[in-house]
Amino acid sequence: MARSQVEATLRHMGMQPLVLRPADDPIAALETGHPALAIVDLGVGSDRWRAIVAAAHTPRPPLSPVPVLAFGSHVDREAQSEARAAGCDLVVANSRLARELPTLVERLLKQGGSD
Repeated sequence: MARSQVEATLRHMGMQPLVLRPADDPIAALETGHPALAIVDLGVGSDRWRAIVAAAHTPRPPLSPVPVLAFGSHVDREAQSEARAAGCDLVVANSRLARELPTLVERLLKQGGSD
C-alpha cells in the first residue's frame, strides 16, 4: 500500500498523519507530534523502522508509549519476525493493510495494540 493511500485513509478517519523523512529524529518527532499510532513500512529498504519503533516505545511521561503497526511483504517472514521482536504491536502483510487499515488502526487505538 502506497504512503499516499495510507495517508488518505487516515485523513478520512479524521486523523492527521505525520510522515517522518529520513533526516527526521524519530524521538523528537514523536515528542513534538504526540501521535496516537505509528505505522512503519518494513519494505523501505532500511532499518529506519527500528528507530521509530524504539522511539515509539520510549517512555515520555506524561505520554504513554505509542502503539506500532508494521507492514511488509507477506513473503518476508524474516522482516515480520524482526518487527515482532523489536516490539511492533501488530505486524501484517501489505495486502491485509490495504484491506483492513481502518479496522487495524481502530483495534490498536482501542486495545493498546496486542496481536
